[in-house]
Amino acid sequence: MSEAVENLSVILLALRKKLLVIAAVLFTGIIISFQFTGPIITRMKNDLLPEGAKLVYVSPLEVMMLELKLSMIIGLLITLPLIAFYIYRAISKRYSVRIPITIGKGQFIFLSLAVIVMFVLGAAYAYFLMLPIFLKFLYLDAAESGVTATYSIFKFISFIATTVAIFGLVFELPIVLTFLTRNGFVQHQTLVTYRKHIYVLTLLVAAFITPGTDIFSQLMVAVPMVIFFEISLVIVRIIGVKNKIPKPDSTISSVGISRRS
Repeated sequence: MSEAVENLSVILLALRKKLLVIAAVLFTGIIISFQFTGPIITRMKNDLLPEGAKLVYVSPLEVMMLELKLSMIIGLLITLPLIAFYIYRAISKRYSVRIPITIGKGQFIFLSLAVIVMFVLGAAYAYFLMLPIFLKFLYLDAAESGVTATYSIFKFISFIATTVAIFGLVFELPIVLTFLTRNGFVQHQTLVTYRKHIYVLTLLVAAFITPGTDIFSQLMVAVPMVIFFEISLVIVRIIGVKNKIPKPDSTISSVGISRRS
């Protein structure tokens, strides 16, 4: 336990040293994306607002805060690859003796493209398939009770944007888990052992992003996450390398492009 805490402290220290770079990229992403949040909100409203439902704003700054939140989500998504790279480099330096990692230029390009493609697939699944069905179901359920659907624009658009971003990240699971298992950071059996804990975590995430306390709404978000995690386990079992942790006296391999630079 103490070793895990020490390792986490080393990683956080490495991130703190790069905090200015991360903050600069995040701030730049927020500033640039803020210019496009208006058309994004309009597109989300036209695509996903159920027919007959209405959007309202309940405070003078609600639309402005929504635009800021959207730009922050986009800025964070832009910054995540940089944060992941710094975490990877910190881990590689700390475990370079026990866990040699080699990433060639071709592999790096392929990995980057795979990350982008999987994120786009996850976001597209949420935006074009899950959310239209989900939002239509909620609207019809309310309409059958004689309730007029009037949504807060902040909550409605925030829910869509957060769900799209989360599913884009969920679709990265096969890549992340395969990378971790192939390089010995985690074992396939460990993922299987803590499967129930991950199920609980997905329910917590679903409860956080879904409006209200309707358990059915939470399950409609959590179940696809669980299914994709199970798919990731199958991919890891086929492609990943279990127990790939060399002995401490193994030869140190190169850590890839970042170490050479």
